[in-house]
Amino acid sequence: MALCASRVGSASDLPLATVAQDSAAPIDAAAIRRLSAEIAGQVITPTTPVYETARQVFNRAFDRHPALIVRCAGASDVARTLAFVQRLHLPVAVRGGGHSRAGFGVCDGGVVIDLAGLHTVDVDARRRVAHAAAGALARDVDTATQRVGLATVMGGCPTVGVAGLTMGGGEGLLMSKYGATCDNLLSAQVVTVDGRRIEANEDNNPDLFWAIRGGGGNFGVVTALSYRLHPVTTVLAGTLTYPPGRIPELLQAFVQFVSFAPDEMNVVGEVLPSVDGPRFHMLVCHCGDARHGTDLLAPLRALAPSDDRIGVASYLATQATINPYTAGAHFQTNLFLPTLTSDAITTINTAATAAPPGTRVFIVPLYGAISRVPAGDTAFPLRSPGYELDIMGRWSSAEEEAETVRWVKNLRDALQPLSKGVYSNQLGETSDALVRAAYGPNYARLAMIKRKFDPANVLRLNQNIDPNSSS
Repeated sequence: MALCASRVGSASDLPLATVAQDSAAPIDAAAIRRLSAEIAGQVITPTTPVYETARQVFNRAFDRHPALIVRCAGASDVARTLAFVQRLHLPVAVRGGGHSRAGFGVCDGGVVIDLAGLHTVDVDARRRVAHAAAGALARDVDTATQRVGLATVMGGCPTVGVAGLTMGGGEGLLMSKYGATCDNLLSAQVVTVDGRRIEANEDNNPDLFWAIRGGGGNFGVVTALSYRLHPVTTVLAGTLTYPPGRIPELLQAFVQFVSFAPDEMNVVGEVLPSVDGPRFHMLVCHCGDARHGTDLLAPLRALAPSDDRIGVASYLATQATINPYTAGAHFQTNLFLPTLTSDAITTINTAATAAPPGTRVFIVPLYGAISRVPAGDTAFPLRSPGYELDIMGRWSSAEEEAETVRWVKNLRDALQPLSKGVYSNQLGETSDALVRAAYGPNYARLAMIKRKFDPANVLRLNQNIDPNSSS
């Protein structure tokens, strides 16, 4: 995989709450009344009682105030809202689960297309297919599919929206066995900026289908998705936590373990600060025979964890509890490292030793099925084996914010020379360089498809592909 290796991240020097925002003039009250009369859903204004709740997103660092939130009741509402914002030249944000690290699910002064009301999930157990409305969350899909002993690759946070997860690529506990979330997408219903309602799959609009599997929400508003399902019921899963002060040793053991892990074994590392020094934490999920999984874990248990919470559990319970992070103000950035070298391990350990509370380095190995898909088969380009690093910090005060953001940026900059790309779904910042790094060798083709489906760049509040950009 040949991804952009240039230095990226200059956009994070901008104030977090102003990245990728547009200004907008006040909206005429008569225009709002006409829109309300045209749609089946609800138009929420700043005077509507639910406005304050409706405008909040997962990353509370973004405190934005849209002029309108349109809670759509179906695809026709989406089409009419897209026409409305273009007629009045308003910025538009699209919100599914509201989990965008960069706060793209809300905007200042514009219109939010809110898909939260579209959350039904229907399962065809015989064909092993799930049909999900675009406002569904990971827990909605997991709950519906687990009723019949099936699953697809969903994100580890139960409240992440399935549409954004899928369009950005999609990582989860089953990805080493069954690939990325986008690899399990069979078709999608899309509303284009000119109001057409079209289907995208391998046979219909295949260029759009290719693009929405990794290229984000640049090309249209997805209103429904169909997924391939797999037989999954119980798993061997849980966490291992090790005593502080052993980060280099444990990361080296982690790399060794990953090098021999079969597809059924998914493992994620996490470096966390504590008062006694940085700790290493592992999240484990084995979706094969539990006895074999137990045997595979012997090297990790031989490293004497201080807390071992691995056992046989339902996949549904595991998905609901293994990654307990909740909504809060945070800043996160991302890097893809082809290898976790000794230099990278030293850099992480040094930073972790002086890390503020609320920070973490999430280390997601990419191997198995997700790494065997050719980079050009979908727009999601992270297909070589390697390590995706999510560097994140949370805060509860302005004083903590400055220190935390500085720590995240400093670690990112220190690791940048070793990186070969980024994962767009985990970026809390944006810039042209970051977007090109995220889409890598697929950027030029994505720009062509962007010009076809959104030449005026109406859908620009995302990790945006400029339709007028050159390759």
